[in-house]
Amino acid sequence: MNILAIESSSTVCGTALFINNNLVEIDEINQPRIHGERLPLVVHEVLSNHSISVTDLDGIAVSSGPGSYTGLRIGMSLAKGLAMAGSIPIIPVPTLEVMNKGISQKGSYYILLHSHKNMVFVQQFNSGIPDSEIECVPFDADEYYPRFGFNMNSICKVDDYGLAPMSAKFVGELAIQNYDKWANINLSEVIPNYVSNFNIGKVKEN
Repeated sequence: MNILAIESSSTVCGTALFINNNLVEIDEINQPRIHGERLPLVVHEVLSNHSISVTDLDGIAVSSGPGSYTGLRIGMSLAKGLAMAGSIPIIPVPTLEVMNKGISQKGSYYILLHSHKNMVFVQQFNSGIPDSEIECVPFDADEYYPRFGFNMNSICKVDDYGLAPMSAKFVGELAIQNYDKWANINLSEVIPNYVSNFNIGKVKEN
């Protein structure tokens, strides 16, 4: 299976190309507010490096949220444009499952992603399997333990959580594993999962 994977839901901006289910190239950087300018260029370069056209792909995988409102819009818009051009499906990959891909933890634990101010997206997992709905809640250092997170340094200490790395590689791997369940040729049905309204209003700081 040939899959192009896009990660733009966080400060990570990148893409990964899988040919015959194998990762052949990844280009990503952890830097905020560069996605709109950098991502289309990286996608073009990665495909060109392997003489692959969009029509050679079996789908476009994209981290579908929750996460950065702007980043999700950029990634989803690019994925839809590519999918439309190639008449191929989009594979939306839940962002917190992308984060979980790099974790090996038995039993119950939580994945957290910073949203804004003191708010975090949080989901419970059990031995790698999602075990709750995603919520957007104020961060409380006494709750959600053990926990793994990303982009959390502005609201808690580094040693208060385990790192849950974000990568286009994980987006692609999950898309391949769940292709039959997640792939959707009806592009109008695929939208970012924002979880909560972006304009959530004033939130009391801790």
